[in-house]
Amino acid sequence: MDILRRLLQPRRLPPTKDGYQAPTGALADGWTCDDADCGGGEFFDPPQPGIPRRCTSCGSGTYSVPAWPWWHGARRAELKALSDQAGREGDAVLGTLVDFHLLTWEYEDCLMRGYRRDALTSLQDTDERLRKASRENGCFTEGSYRLALVRGSLRSGDPDTALRVIEPWVALAREQGPGYGTDLESDNAARTNYRCLVAACLAWMEDARTRSHGRRATVVAWALDTAGALHVRDWLTGDQDVALYALDPGWRDGR
Repeated sequence: MDILRRLLQPRRLPPTKDGYQAPTGALADGWTCDDADCGGGEFFDPPQPGIPRRCTSCGSGTYSVPAWPWWHGARRAELKALSDQAGREGDAVLGTLVDFHLLTWEYEDCLMRGYRRDALTSLQDTDERLRKASRENGCFTEGSYRLALVRGSLRSGDPDTALRVIEPWVALAREQGPGYGTDLESDNAARTNYRCLVAACLAWMEDARTRSHGRRATVVAWALDTAGALHVRDWLTGDQDVALYALDPGWRDGR
């Protein structure tokens, strides 16, 4: 009877590599091989209710990659594992990076739970800490964290709060602060920060809830102005180039 019950009950995804167990009915975005030397895995579109039990490359077991919103819990388990690793190894650099990722996770968690006031308080604290880190270390790439804040806002259904991230970010980039210099050929931090800012604007515009938003034209202008700067336009990704061309075929020419 126990075997029959297990066969008939709804299938659960196996845990992630960091031990997060998604609830019954959760879907997967993909899977990874549990053999670190294999590198096998696959991502799904759309999400699926199950994953292979064995890696299709080496036959080892597999870990699930939960789809949204279960990914949120999986991400927290991943960050805890990385934080524990940083503590064991005395890796201050990793510890700092994980701390910033945790800030973006906590911000999104507040939004998901409906605690918007707490989310805005978290956002202000995160912004101040990112600015401080950028001032103290010109190689610090704050853009990836700010992009995570924008995506977290959008996933939580709050494009207006996403604008609270993007608008001061645009102003910061225009002020040419640390990490937003003009020598992009030798400055990876600047390249990353600018690309992330453009990505944030495009992500906001791609959200269905912003199609008739009153500030859509403003965000379009932010994206085109940032991307079209002489020291930025040649360092964007191919996907960004396509998206910007759809907004304005003459964006590279400053028209």
